[in-house]
Amino acid sequence: MAQQTLESLQAQLQKSFLPPASTGMDAVIQLSVGGETLAFRVAGETISFEEAVGRTPDATFFFSDMDTAWNLLSGRADAFSAFMQGTFRADGYLMWAFTMMAMFQSESLPENPVE
Repeated sequence: MAQQTLESLQAQLQKSFLPPASTGMDAVIQLSVGGETLAFRVAGETISFEEAVGRTPDATFFFSDMDTAWNLLSGRADAFSAFMQGTFRADGYLMWAFTMMAMFQSESLPENPVE
């Protein structure tokens, strides 16, 4: 497997983005991965990495390392477990974590996120 970078993560996020999951959202989301950041804006069922530049994020999601980010966003890891282990945390509107995971088709979401 090739080394994972913010650029490859961005490409994966663009590829797996599911527009209907972002209906009604207009927000800048920042991902902080091991001290590096990647921001994107979701609005009008589109994702744009350029539009997020210079804007204050509405929510920031912190991942301890690139493997954790990839595994959570792809659904290979459980967000609740990562949160409890201290490898994933959020600053801002926490419920957007569920929206973000749905937007990128993560398979680790519970059927009803409030349970």
